[in-house]
Amino acid sequence: MVTFAELRDAKPASWTTAADDLLAAAKQCERIKDDIHDNGVKPLDEHWTSTAYGRAREVLTQVANRAEVASILGRAAVDPLDTLSHAVQIAQNELRNGIDIAEGAGLTVDPVTGAVSAPAHRSRDEVAEMAKYRSDAQRLINDAIEAATQADTLCLQALSAALGADITTTSIDDAKKIQADNTKKALEEIRDTLPDGLSADQTAQWWNKLTPQEQFDLERACPVELYDLPGIPDSVKKELDRADLGYSSVGTVRYALDNWNNSRLDWVDKDNCTNFASDALKYGGGMPEKESDFGLIPRHFDKNGWSDGSNGEGDDITPPGWSHTPTWGGAQGNRDFFVKNGGQVVSPDKAKPGDVMYYEGADTPGNPHPNEVHHTVIVTGVLPDGQILYTQHSGDAKNYPLYGRLPEFESDLGKQNIEIVQPKATW
Repeated sequence: MVTFAELRDAKPASWTTAADDLLAAAKQCERIKDDIHDNGVKPLDEHWTSTAYGRAREVLTQVANRAEVASILGRAAVDPLDTLSHAVQIAQNELRNGIDIAEGAGLTVDPVTGAVSAPAHRSRDEVAEMAKYRSDAQRLINDAIEAATQADTLCLQALSAALGADITTTSIDDAKKIQADNTKKALEEIRDTLPDGLSADQTAQWWNKLTPQEQFDLERACPVELYDLPGIPDSVKKELDRADLGYSSVGTVRYALDNWNNSRLDWVDKDNCTNFASDALKYGGGMPEKESDFGLIPRHFDKNGWSDGSNGEGDDITPPGWSHTPTWGGAQGNRDFFVKNGGQVVSPDKAKPGDVMYYEGADTPGNPHPNEVHHTVIVTGVLPDGQILYTQHSGDAKNYPLYGRLPEFESDLGKQNIEIVQPKATW
């Protein structure tokens, strides 16, 4: 357990430096893997025909695979370590708030244990008057220590899994699983800084004591939990929900997190990624449908509308996709519809939960989707270090890290152009 003194004296900035070093090492391993595949294995496939071919290719492939595993595991340690820094800073802020309340009321705080008490030789009336301040201060101090302890424990688990794995025996798939699990632990670290057991008034006071950056980090990392927390100002909830866009961002994220593996949404023999994103916007966020101006035209042929005739269920009686507009379930059409109807393309540093993210294949040799948007996901969180978390329903994934998974995604499907769109219902 983290002690009062340890939390008070912690220097969390040093963990950010360590995370940056790990990320640099992971990128170097990725370059090694890419160099081998670009300059070794592929030329061997094309040009070598001697008996040495098989042995050379086997050794190079083994080195490349180990470099790839090392890069994934390195990235798997970055988010938990960097997030620990931010979580501890928030906990330290809460700790100082508790200390300030105590000292402002004339109470004393034990420098080792953090126990709050009334000074000696005070009258009974004075002690009684101090009681409420003592309770409030102790609650904040205890909550801060608990949050720091939880974050520290989660980070330890994540680092043990990532840095304790043997790259000679860990498969690429197992490394990816560790990375996915560690991203969830990083998200838990920041979520655990939300106050537990405080009154609405105390929560409001806690929120107002945070720095603008800390508030911003929490808004992007855990929008649903923050929105549901009693005491968070209505102005903050309004900013989280972004109803001015014509839909609920919080509702969209909530739907995505609740339904990422809901098989009832599936289209038979169809890729469900864009259908799921549309479902989240409509049935979670309440975005209104756009019907065609041509009256009875079947939805399947309506390229200017955005609507669904199945009420969010995948098992409707029509053939797959026929009860939806092509903009509902097709990645390219979906992206184009929102951009042409009020949506705004934003840079990754401006991404917010409830945005829609698209993958477009780059125009490079061998890319199976050159210049084509072929995959759609919902942004469901952003970690303090800028790591964008996404949730999808095609290869079910909940809060996966964009920058952590992108190198492996590109190794399978080629270079990708990532585009983030903030939809806006203007119809």
